[in-house]
Amino acid sequence: MTAETNIEIQNVVFACPGNSKESYDRGGRALATFYADLLGMRIAREDWFVLEDADDLDGLNLAFGDGPIDYRPPRWPDSESPQQMHLDISVRDLDDAEQRTLKLGASKLQDNASFRVYADPDGHPFCLYGTATQAAPRIERVVLDCFSPRSLADFYASLLDMPNRELDTPERVVIARSDGRLPALAFQHAQFPAPRWPDPAHPQQVHLDLRVVEPNAPRMHAARELAEQLGAIRLPDEGLGHRVYADPAGHPFCL
Repeated sequence: MTAETNIEIQNVVFACPGNSKESYDRGGRALATFYADLLGMRIAREDWFVLEDADDLDGLNLAFGDGPIDYRPPRWPDSESPQQMHLDISVRDLDDAEQRTLKLGASKLQDNASFRVYADPDGHPFCLYGTATQAAPRIERVVLDCFSPRSLADFYASLLDMPNRELDTPERVVIARSDGRLPALAFQHAQFPAPRWPDPAHPQQVHLDLRVVEPNAPRMHAARELAEQLGAIRLPDEGLGHRVYADPAGHPFCL
């Protein structure tokens, strides 16, 4: 990876119900408020709901949109309505965090030895891990479901310059940046029908917005060329004004 193709994750974008200004304001605002309260983030934009960390303006943002009015969320662990992507969040005390999370409107899905699984008010699963040393909850990993974790990890490791493998098994791979900046990316084995964006019959649930650092025409060209050389497939941009791709497992992302 060279400076000319330095690409980072800018937003994790959650689909939520809404196909008009009024319906989006209802659906997007409710989900944005949930995550803002859960993670101690602030709503930085309301025309398109975006959350940012007031203490780390260059860090990861969460955004909300892209859902039809009849958006069909995952129903994990129902294999007929599987998840595609989720967040791993670290907290200091799991019991305290659970009480707060449920009070905000989440539903508990599973209790494991080292982590617990919940669904947000629109059904997107997320995991809480009691591993934090900091006081506030923190997004540690964005987790992508896929058939071949090692293959998809290779794609994102090269695209995002994340060479460190914190875990490497056939079922789960975790990659990280050399400088330790979060989030890490994890890939876990699952069999599920991939999204076929923009087909509403096979919708995406969550996608990544990637940004080119200090963009200019040569850097953007190099980033697009790199993505396609690594195996990304260009998708219709639907007039969005930026390039939309699918990764080798079918997850859409914007560049």
